[in-house]
Amino acid sequence: MVSGHAFLEDLGISPAVLPPFAPPLPAASWWRTVCRTVEQGRFAGVALGDLVDAAAALYPGHQGLAALTGRGAPTALRVLCLLPAPLDEARLRLGAEQRLVREAADRSAGRLTVQAQPAARVADVLPRLQAVRPHIVHFAGHGTDDGQLLFEDETGISQPVPIQALAGALALCAPLVCVVLNSCWSAAYAQGLLDCADTVVGTRGELDDDAALAFAEGFYGSLAHSTDVDRACAAGRAALGLRGHGPDAVHQVSRGSRAA
Repeated sequence: MVSGHAFLEDLGISPAVLPPFAPPLPAASWWRTVCRTVEQGRFAGVALGDLVDAAAALYPGHQGLAALTGRGAPTALRVLCLLPAPLDEARLRLGAEQRLVREAADRSAGRLTVQAQPAARVADVLPRLQAVRPHIVHFAGHGTDDGQLLFEDETGISQPVPIQALAGALALCAPLVCVVLNSCWSAAYAQGLLDCADTVVGTRGELDDDAALAFAEGFYGSLAHSTDVDRACAAGRAALGLRGHGPDAVHQVSRGSRAA
């Protein structure tokens, strides 16, 4: 009972709305009730496939669960973190941000894998995209209010990259599940990346270290338990609010839906 309830809570399902897990109701009947309730859409953002994928990830050797998924254990979301730290710009806590993402991957039961590129140069972008073939690209660093992200040149000095140029590079991996621009002013040009990503997340103004870390912790902490990006964005905004930051600082745009 305890492990079953914990499994459901990690997916965002409250056992309180389900019948008690206790005799005379057999365990198999209880799980059938769980599946029916999920299939009816009682839990926003959780589909029956999420339940099956999570169980298959928890028990990767279980042949029955592998057959239900149709592909064995679910494919992990590959995350590529680009973390430039130009010498001529203010220092950011990029190591702490990388650690938060890696810790979430460690807790994810195989849902997330992370590759990071510290001190990311312009010359690193294409090789890393081609090597990792990411589902999520996470940029953490400095952005400008005229639509550019600051990478490093060969000497470690800032080298601006227009968002249109980055879009051309990201298109090689399209369609990406999500691009996270954890940098200042990035919401202003998030729309320009929707040709190569289903969802793009940016910030409306300046972004300090504490806010960047809070959003990363909430976003990837949610992805550790569910691959629902909308839910992860909501968790990131909730984490911002809990740390005293305005949750509306984060701007999310998705294909076929209005910005949030």
